[in-house]
Amino acid sequence: MGPLSRMLGRAEPLTPLIPSAADSAPETPLMPLLSMEMLRNPPHRTWLEAAIRARCSAIPLGDDLLLCRILGRFKFHVDAKDEGLAPHLLLDGYWEYWVTEYICRNTEPGMVAADVGANAGYFTVLMGDLVGANGRVHSVEPGARSVRLLERNVAVNGFGGHTTIHPLAVGAEAGIAILRSTLAEPKNAYTVPPGYPAPRGVIEEQVKTAPLDDLMDVVDIMKIDVEGAEEQVWAGMQRLLGRSPRARILFEFNAGRCHDPAALLRDMAGRFTLRFLDFDSLTKPADVAVLLGNREDTMLVLEAGA
Repeated sequence: MGPLSRMLGRAEPLTPLIPSAADSAPETPLMPLLSMEMLRNPPHRTWLEAAIRARCSAIPLGDDLLLCRILGRFKFHVDAKDEGLAPHLLLDGYWEYWVTEYICRNTEPGMVAADVGANAGYFTVLMGDLVGANGRVHSVEPGARSVRLLERNVAVNGFGGHTTIHPLAVGAEAGIAILRSTLAEPKNAYTVPPGYPAPRGVIEEQVKTAPLDDLMDVVDIMKIDVEGAEEQVWAGMQRLLGRSPRARILFEFNAGRCHDPAALLRDMAGRFTLRFLDFDSLTKPADVAVLLGNREDTMLVLEAGA
């Protein structure tokens, strides 16, 4: 395999023994899929983002369903009514690239990975390729509409054999909750206890809840994005953390969504040095006062020994 072929992730073509009509056909531009090695170790982030965008394409499948290409590599179903995530995947082919890069950099074959709050499965599919057939992915998503897309996306990329989809919400304990979402922003779905009055235009569905402690034995890398259930999720994953001393966890935090954000950060600091993932995909020390005063999402990085 030559150097260019290694970069593009394809093998050298075999030289035919008998010339064919194709040998004299006009040459057409080649747009190979990006290799996993290229996603892991790109020559430059800007170059890679451009290469991913160049490979974007989409076809309609009916019933507001579109099939597109993400990360220059994977087939991915999106809902045409989704105004929050789908436009980025359709036009750019990636989402939150600083998070994508971190996961590519820190997920190895054979690992156990978890995508908690998976939505349609963008990070689930990426993790499925990174851990390979000898690894395992746990994908947790409560919304029925998102779960249907998630199941399609895992299946169409061939990762069903090593991906477990948990169609429920994560909490401190097993139970029942009400999931609220909108057609335009399914990725911002959130849970409330039964009986809360619903705002106009919000879709509600009853979902099961379970602690992460009960969903998996161990984990090596995990991304958590749960839109207001952070404290409950943290409470329900303490035994899992004890079983997974080397785990790397990306935990989206927003003080404005917590009942007692200071207490949550104290608990986290009791296990980990608080760090966050910056937009350059590098982990940096986190200031508790800044986290408590910020009403924007921050991706905390919880790593043993960091």
